[in-house]
Amino acid sequence: MPSAKDHKSSIFVKLLYIGDSGTGKTTSLASLVAAGYHLRVLDFDNLLDPLVHQARHNHSDLDQIQYQTFRDQMKTTPNGPIIDGVPTAYIGSMKAIDRWEDGSVPAEWGAKHILVIDSFTTMARAAYWWAKGLMGAATFAEGVPMKGVRPEQFYHTAQQALMNTIAYVTAESFATNVIVVAHVKYIERDGITKGFPVAVGNAISPEIPSYFPSVALATKSGGKRTIRTRSTNMIDLKNPRSFDMAEEFDMEDGLARFFKTVLGTK
Repeated sequence: MPSAKDHKSSIFVKLLYIGDSGTGKTTSLASLVAAGYHLRVLDFDNLLDPLVHQARHNHSDLDQIQYQTFRDQMKTTPNGPIIDGVPTAYIGSMKAIDRWEDGSVPAEWGAKHILVIDSFTTMARAAYWWAKGLMGAATFAEGVPMKGVRPEQFYHTAQQALMNTIAYVTAESFATNVIVVAHVKYIERDGITKGFPVAVGNAISPEIPSYFPSVALATKSGGKRTIRTRSTNMIDLKNPRSFDMAEEFDMEDGLARFFKTVLGTK
């Protein structure tokens, strides 16, 4: 029977990186490029400009950043906006997680690569539209009744797909570092309000952090942006080296320092 002395620390970081909009989450990824990591970004937000500008400012090699953009196109109708055509963003991202467009396998990239989902918030929305499409309801605007179809079916299908995705990329068998960027949603449970990553509905939001060994918070106060590693009254944070981890890092080099601490490297 294995004992604790036989246990080996993971050589990969699996980070849930949360924060309000405008706190600098995407831009702060530039410090990882400067530290020599190769970023492979599933871009759902179409907001990579600040990251590219910061990496260029740091004189980093921009070839270290690759991305694939996934965004379903919308069109307007008399009943409201709907997807223009078949929803493909979510299933397209699943194909990219399985095999990148250069033919490489993300689960085999290794310790110097990072798969970035930016952001889980909009990925969840793509999963919702994909679920509607599976049931032939993508052409119905939100709130329009659909005979024989209940809206909760869309939520359930999307939620299960998202949880399976999170389980896959956070598993040790997925031999690549992972950062999932997400916005914060405040949910009241048992009379206590806590912040969780935005998903589809509220059901899975409290479950998502349990899959990650590391959860960090991007914050902004008085114009200063930092990465917090210790829990607040409203948001629970964690990492596998809490005794060595600083309470917060400057945003400029914080993610690189976070990775060094988690991995125990100098």
